[in-house]
Amino acid sequence: MASLWQRIFGAEIESRAAQPTVPTRTPAVVTPDTALTLTAVYRAVQIIANPISKMPIDTYRFATGIELKIENPVLVNKPDININKRDFLFQTVTSLALEGNAFWFKNYGTNGQVNNLTILPASAVAVAWKNDQNIMDGVNYSYMGKTYTNREIEHLKLFSKTGNLRGLSPIETCRPDMSAALDLRDYAKNWFTSAGVPTGILKTNQALNAEQADTVTNNWHNKQQNRQIAVLGNGFDYQQVALSPREALFTDIVEQNTVSIARLFGVPARLLITTVPGGSDTYTNLQDENQVFYRHTLMAYTDAITDALSNCLPRGTRVEFDYAHLFRADVETRYNYYSTGIGAGFLTTEEVREKEGLNV
Repeated sequence: MASLWQRIFGAEIESRAAQPTVPTRTPAVVTPDTALTLTAVYRAVQIIANPISKMPIDTYRFATGIELKIENPVLVNKPDININKRDFLFQTVTSLALEGNAFWFKNYGTNGQVNNLTILPASAVAVAWKNDQNIMDGVNYSYMGKTYTNREIEHLKLFSKTGNLRGLSPIETCRPDMSAALDLRDYAKNWFTSAGVPTGILKTNQALNAEQADTVTNNWHNKQQNRQIAVLGNGFDYQQVALSPREALFTDIVEQNTVSIARLFGVPARLLITTVPGGSDTYTNLQDENQVFYRHTLMAYTDAITDALSNCLPRGTRVEFDYAHLFRADVETRYNYYSTGIGAGFLTTEEVREKEGLNV
């Protein structure tokens, strides 16, 4: 008499099809490079670096008690002769955002002034006290087997902490959160192939021993991998294990991770195409949010860059980023302001034209 599984799947017992194995789960390796593979991190860094890399930089020099604006200073307009100014600023901001540090190698001309700046990979620069017995001696920087002082290296930090020679990296400091986001991304990617979750369940009201259950499973897989017609009988029933698209993509957890990354980098969550629960996207709220982003996120980077760049210029010279175009109000608000200013006599038509760039 044919056995139960032979009656259902055929008299000949087929060999078991190769099944995916469940990989050993190990925590994700968190580095600036691996963190950058997260779309939220990539976009957050880009949102910070893009506006800064395109902002004008004004240069001023104090002379006889008067502050004079210097037009087109060479080092400010092109800090590195090998790349354009935009790339120089973008790479500096990216290094600060991912590593918490940026390092410029200063090249000096025959006049003793810095005439070129080269960005060094932050991960390749080591920082140590010159003399462990006397921290007042300052620090040394090691790069590619050579040691330099702060005369040759300009060190920019995004987040300084007393006792730390290097600035704190947001990626390293918040490693557990970043590791969780990477793990979730990788787990979701492998959910249908190697997560160990079955696509369905075969149920029967018959009693099966281990060998019979294994044989039924083998034959079911062998037939289904070739898309053959499934014939069930003797109390067998197939129940598909299905997830909604939202569950399958772990959407809720991914959104939470995105909000956490937005918080870490100080970027408005809406710019990462997600929302904060309870948030309100009114025009006024968005304007206020942009102002907070400019003042409390972008300025942390521009302040570090302006201090460093000023250090590379002759004494008494300083630079400032021009935030005017970022803080610029909408057209209607500006025109109402201009109209009031002209009517009150504290603005002229020529001044308004200059502010709007119409005198070019």
